[in-house]
Amino acid sequence: MKVKSNKYLYVIKFYHLVLKRNPMTKINLLLTAILTILYVSCLSQNSNITDTIQFKVKGDYSKFEPLVLESVNLLLKSPINENSNNLTNLKAIQFMMKWMEGTPDYQFNIDESMVKATKSNKSLLGVFLASMVKYCIENKTTEIKSIKYNSFLVFLKYCEDSKNNVKLDKELKSLIKAKDNNSLKAYLKI
Repeated sequence: MKVKSNKYLYVIKFYHLVLKRNPMTKINLLLTAILTILYVSCLSQNSNITDTIQFKVKGDYSKFEPLVLESVNLLLKSPINENSNNLTNLKAIQFMMKWMEGTPDYQFNIDESMVKATKSNKSLLGVFLASMVKYCIENKTTEIKSIKYNSFLVFLKYCEDSKNNVKLDKELKSLIKAKDNNSLKAYLKI
């Protein structure tokens, strides 16, 4: 007769000692397995919802504005390192940019001041774009100067929040100082 390996003996012993003696353990294990499968399934569906959305006609862009706003708010509530390392946040940035490229309702102009403000950390550009989208959708405006100024206000508020882990370089400190002195419009030459 062939001797079974120790690995199988432990499984058999576990079965006989725990599962055979206590039927509730079987139910608990089964429920745990089912809940784990459901949880993983929900997570995978939730993070991929924006992958399935296609903008086929102009009306699709305005139809999905609430979802775009939800994606933008996720980005603006997440620390900067999560925006570049977290798959859900990366998908939110990708979805937001896809929407920005095609929406007929808004135009997004990136100028030198925005590039300068985000130069120290490339992930900040996604945050800045999220600030622009948030302001546009919430205020239904296309006025370029208003978008620029208010986007900077949202962006700087994000940068100032210590929970977001943004390292403030010289340019960001100058922008924050200008905002605090009510001279941000002059600083941005608006």
